[in-house]
Amino acid sequence: MALRSVFAKTVYDRRHGLLWWNLGIGVMTVATMSVWPSVRDEYAKLVENYPTALLAFFGIDKAGLGTSAGYLQAELFSLLVPLAFIAYMIAGASSTIAGEREVGTLELLLAQPVSRPRIASEKFLGLCASLAVIAGGFAVVVVVFSRVFDLRVGAVDIVAATASAYLLAVLFGAAALLAGCLTGHRAFAAGLAAVVAGAAYLLTSLGSLVSGIRRFRPASPFWWYSGHDPLRHGLEPLHVALLVGVTLVLFALALVAFERRDAV
Repeated sequence: MALRSVFAKTVYDRRHGLLWWNLGIGVMTVATMSVWPSVRDEYAKLVENYPTALLAFFGIDKAGLGTSAGYLQAELFSLLVPLAFIAYMIAGASSTIAGEREVGTLELLLAQPVSRPRIASEKFLGLCASLAVIAGGFAVVVVVFSRVFDLRVGAVDIVAATASAYLLAVLFGAAALLAGCLTGHRAFAAGLAAVVAGAAYLLTSLGSLVSGIRRFRPASPFWWYSGHDPLRHGLEPLHVALLVGVTLVLFALALVAFERRDAV
């Protein structure tokens, strides 16, 4: 199976991690949502007393804070969910090629009758499929427990926000894959992708405070993720196109870099 389908082998190898990631994110989500009934009447007033800079840093918009959607956006979708998805993708993608090289298994894989682009493609797509399982499990948990805890947010909107976070994470995963193919060093690839993600987040969050950088927010992937507020307004086609388009470009560059790399 490993030689006929690198994709299936990748998903199979990540099966145990998927269980723990789903369990951890599920517990975190339920714990966060369970607080809503006890804070529903006072939440907006509480958060409004926070410094504006703090709200901006965590991507919290005062508009709609008293609503269920505003609570989920502030407590889950503004930072925690995209951060968890991005961490999963960066850690996995940086290990896809660079990690195999560092542990000495890449030579064995490349010695088989499988092309380099196919190896990189199937490994990355397997990672994306694994994240889709995590994202799908998270969306199901939010939809189910939103009814339990009386959070009145539509299932379609929850799926839209989750899908947007998924696309954002895949983009930074592609960046980590590219860095790994270029350098062959897992830690460097993960660190570089994390720095880029952090810079993109700061550009989006601080853009609401600093007028000088506000006009640059549309260039940030985090703005493509949250700028249209998919939890309340659904997916923005342009933002989805940007997330997918940039991901495809980074992925294509990673394939070229891996193909042209002389030494493993």
